[in-house]
Amino acid sequence: MVIFEDEKNKSNTASEMKFYYINKHQGCPQYIGEKPIGFGLVTGSKGEVLTDIIPLPMVIFVISGRIRIKFPEGDSTTVDEGCMVTATMSGDTSVEALENSMCLRLIIQGDSMNFCHRIVSEAHVQATGPARGKVLRMIPEVKAIVRQMTGYITDGLLCCDIHAMKQRELAAVLQAYCRPSDLQEFIAPIHDPGAKFYNDVMRLAEDWPQVKEIASQMNMSYPTFVRHFKKVFKKPPLEWMSDMRMKRMEEMLLNTTQGEQEISEALRFRTIQDMRSFCKARFGKTPLQVRDGV
Repeated sequence: MVIFEDEKNKSNTASEMKFYYINKHQGCPQYIGEKPIGFGLVTGSKGEVLTDIIPLPMVIFVISGRIRIKFPEGDSTTVDEGCMVTATMSGDTSVEALENSMCLRLIIQGDSMNFCHRIVSEAHVQATGPARGKVLRMIPEVKAIVRQMTGYITDGLLCCDIHAMKQRELAAVLQAYCRPSDLQEFIAPIHDPGAKFYNDVMRLAEDWPQVKEIASQMNMSYPTFVRHFKKVFKKPPLEWMSDMRMKRMEEMLLNTTQGEQEISEALRFRTIQDMRSFCKARFGKTPLQVRDGV
């Protein structure tokens, strides 16, 4: 059996749950920035937690064990074996294994509620809009999808299209076999108007364009783009882009053998000197000092 583990979530401590996903092809559509979306497998021993969570609409299926999702407001939701729940996570949300657990998680792909627009009332969702949905038991048809995706992941099947196909199958199964009254409460949290904006920004930002270029490609005026950006990302776009560039620069310096010229071009600095000045301003060190751990 082959397991593909997310390098960013790999931990040598006993406190972190382990996250596994279906492929490592970061050029494929299953990635937002450097994070894989679609289906992934999470395992944890009792007491372990998972905190590195993408703030996007998500479905969690508990295959075995029992978990507790803790939200920033102080509330929590407990999900037992054989059950599923939806949630829109934030950076401060965590998942704790109350028992030795294995879960499948699905980060919704596409434009938010295109996933299940036929089975949800827009008015109902806007009126409720909770951070987490109603916990439902997995019906046999859903369990079949979960078993198949778990098998694909553990066998190392590298196929981007599987995610989208199985997400569509899941939507069809939910619509066909679950009561609409249950689905309203189950689906409400993953109706996130900010999800499409987030996805689009992350895809476009991979090439490090100017903020005005991103706004233009999204057919938005600059003031409108900035207003939406602050609402979804919780900070101004220039500050966010600078933070992302700083993080990516550090990763490239510490984890690759690429030279300053290559890194400068990859991050779209005009010159190597511009990159050095940026690095000095953000880290207080030159790129080579960062690389050498000085």
